Amino acid sequence: MTNWLPGERPPDDISRLPLPSLPAFPAMRGYVQLHAEIRKLGFRHAADALRAPAPANASGQSTQALFGTLPQAETDDGFRILDGLWFPARGGLWRRADLAYVQECRAQWMASGYPRALDVAAVVDTLETVVRDDPMGLRRIVLWELCCRLVDSVAEGKGGASRTPPSAAHAVALGVHHAEAGPLADAVSAVRFPTAGEARNAAETLNDVWPGTGLREAERLAELLAPAATDHVLSALLGTLRSRAAAVSQLCRTADELTGKGDLRGAAGAWLDALRQARDDVDARAGLLRVAALLADAPTTSPESEVTAAVGERTVRLSWRAPSGHGRDTHTHSRPGTSPVSYRVLRYPDGAPELAVEVSADDTALARADLDPPTGRPLRYAVFPMRGDRIAGIPRVTAQVLLTPDVTQLRVEAVPDGVRLRWLPDPSALEVSAVRRAEGDNGPGQRVFCEHDRLLDTPLAVGGYVYEVRCAYAGPGGRLVRSPGRTVTARVERWPSPVEELSVRRLDDGRVRVAWRPPARGDAHLVPWFAHPVPAGADVSEHVGRLGPPDGTPPTSVDVLPPPRERLRMTAVSVLGDRAVSGPNVVVEHQGEVRDLEVRRVAADRAELRFAWPEPAVLTLISWEDGLRGGERRVARSQHVSGRPVALQVSPAECRFTVTALPRPDAVAIGAPSARAVLPAAPPPLPPAPTPWWRTWWRRWRTKQPPASSRPA
Repeated sequence: MTNWLPGERPPDDISRLPLPSLPAFPAMRGYVQLHAEIRKLGFRHAADALRAPAPANASGQSTQALFGTLPQAETDDGFRILDGLWFPARGGLWRRADLAYVQECRAQWMASGYPRALDVAAVVDTLETVVRDDPMGLRRIVLWELCCRLVDSVAEGKGGASRTPPSAAHAVALGVHHAEAGPLADAVSAVRFPTAGEARNAAETLNDVWPGTGLREAERLAELLAPAATDHVLSALLGTLRSRAAAVSQLCRTADELTGKGDLRGAAGAWLDALRQARDDVDARAGLLRVAALLADAPTTSPESEVTAAVGERTVRLSWRAPSGHGRDTHTHSRPGTSPVSYRVLRYPDGAPELAVEVSADDTALARADLDPPTGRPLRYAVFPMRGDRIAGIPRVTAQVLLTPDVTQLRVEAVPDGVRLRWLPDPSALEVSAVRRAEGDNGPGQRVFCEHDRLLDTPLAVGGYVYEVRCAYAGPGGRLVRSPGRTVTARVERWPSPVEELSVRRLDDGRVRVAWRPPARGDAHLVPWFAHPVPAGADVSEHVGRLGPPDGTPPTSVDVLPPPRERLRMTAVSVLGDRAVSGPNVVVEHQGEVRDLEVRRVAADRAELRFAWPEPAVLTLISWEDGLRGGERRVARSQHVSGRPVALQVSPAECRFTVTALPRPDAVAIGAPSARAVLPAAPPPLPPAPTPWWRTWWRRWRTKQPPASSRPA
């Protein structure tokens, strides 16, 4: 195909005409929302919204159907799009979609009886704004929508390897005039119009970001666009984008040079100008915060520009003063006719301003609180003055803030020969350390091993002690940063000594005598212990009230005889004043008799036993013997069910059974007699029944018969 140059007569063959130029983007701010509204109303594209129905007649019915909802009339071949946006008019003429046409279209929608006329009129209002800004804006939007629909509506090729190019029939189905449908479809195929995806989304949202202050986001979107040298609108927009990027780069270089010369104010001004033109430039914001921190640390900084940071348990509260209008921050002072100054607070690790995060959005208040700051790392807070969406001045930066919370709920309790401390550490604390000093001692103290949330310090001499508990957090450079510390005073009191050992001896009358040696400190008692067992040396001071004072010399032995079928645990307790500690314990069981023993034979080699369980035993021993053989079986309390038998393998001879209750391994048992029973021998087997006389005669007759093969036929 030969090129058709300007000034030349077009050839007779229209196929030799150059393909039309297609837009590379809609060039409209808010296009995504407009497109969603158009599709929500059921229109294919914006051109459908510009084809208003005729006003309703007296009966309330429209005399003309909506464009595209019914088969097209013979006189309506669609709209033209390649040389502006044209719609058919009366008398076979064409009318351009200019401002007057759009306003008239809106009036027709409002006068129609369409149920959603107000929604369509709102869309037409948006299109009126477009045509006011750019006379060719409607043509660009409709042409962009047509190209997208043509690309998205074509079917997949065979095997899904490639897509079939759009045809003129596809364009006609979208309402394009048949004379322009073919060139439009060819142009879409020739330029490889972007399909639905990242590139198309970038084209449709570029104008929402640029022109604006989102320079870096606009550059990112521009890199995703397909090259379109013929779209002069996009070329002009990208030109302004490159110019702004060059200006911001120059400001950043100037700021670096001024910082190197020591002109912090000049460098801050350059960084501020760069950030105002590129609000999403992380490097520019980091450079401004870095210089603002140097200004805050400078000795010449006025108190009026300081930001006070009050560190609490888990919060940092910031406060500052409004500018007076006489210093260097006069540009942040509100003037008549201007919007009030608000403040935005950012937080970042000291030395890493590129990691700044927003703590609170714009607010005119002069105080803020950070309720969840990170711990163990030096921080800084920056307060940006804002007037609307514009940064109104150089941010104010706090001094270094380090949040190292101490433990909470620190409490102490006395234990035998020492103290126990408990606390609640901060969740981000890596470790907890404790130091002990004697009361009144101002020395460094002695470090005591502790767990993450508790400490047991024994043995200690009687007296007062001061404990300091500190948390450690991960700081910069991998080192640990410790909290200021929280102290608590503890007092170690004089405790009784536990009984060392109990000796047990059975008496002739069935009782058990438990004896012990008196403890080194305090009086010893042997008491029944009905609670859960406690280890020797445990604090049992809450039970001291149950123990009466001894009459005369404290005893050194006690005779114990529990009631039959009961178990009794006896614990040695040493008492001194209001303090008591436990010692060793002993369990005495008075075994019960095995009652209701029954045994019966269910087979020659099998028997069943039934008996009532001998409390408080946990195990019984069942044994049997017949004079030659015997056997044993242990039955646990958990396996025995009252009323159900215990099955045993026995011999057919007469068997004698013995059931004995077994004590616990750690108990001293007062025995009880065993239960016995006799199982008679199994009856002898019955002799075999005699064989009938005729069965013997028949067997003999059968053996005398010749084989069947030798019998005569």
